Amino acid sequence: MKAKKGEWGYFDAERKRKIAQSVILFCIPLLILITSRLYFGTQKNVMTVVAMVGIVPACMSLVSVIMFMFRKSLPEEEYRELSAHEGDLTVAYELYMTSEKRNALVDCLAVCGNEVVGYVSDPKTDLQFARDHLQKMLRADGFKVSVRMLGDRKHFIERLDGLNAHAEDLRKDIRYEAPAGYEGYGREDMIRHCALNISL
Repeated sequence: MKAKKGEWGYFDAERKRKIAQSVILFCIPLLILITSRLYFGTQKNVMTVVAMVGIVPACMSLVSVIMFMFRKSLPEEEYRELSAHEGDLTVAYELYMTSEKRNALVDCLAVCGNEVVGYVSDPKTDLQFARDHLQKMLRADGFKVSVRMLGDRKHFIERLDGLNAHAEDLRKDIRYEAPAGYEGYGREDMIRHCALNISL
């Protein structure tokens, strides 16, 4: 089964899908160009224009391929280690959060009550920026949460265990009504959904 956005293996699955999509999108205008050349005997026809316009979506798809070429899924052993400590927390994996200024790769994000904690394995990722960006976006959506980003897997696992141990207290007295169109989504599901919306 193909991994969906927010699940482990998403980057690898999406890279393959985007490559296949790009190949198909480049083949269509090429096929139009070749068949029109064979049929009309010249490139000076309306189908050449159609083929050239058809290159635009193919090029846009190629940009997505390039974005995903530099992203790799979390190694399976790390995923298994993290998933063993999920408990009943709401989690998301492989989030490449984008903004106007810079981007941040968050390997795992866990939500419990008003606490959001992320694990970032890439040493090049600015933890403070990732924290501030996610907190700003979540607060803009009406979620008054505290966001922490950790670069050490051991500390992140300890934090997951702590959230699981105190989950009942952290979720106590939080009232939430899902917006129209999102009935059935809990508050933590909506926070996860918002994080996915600002991610590649």
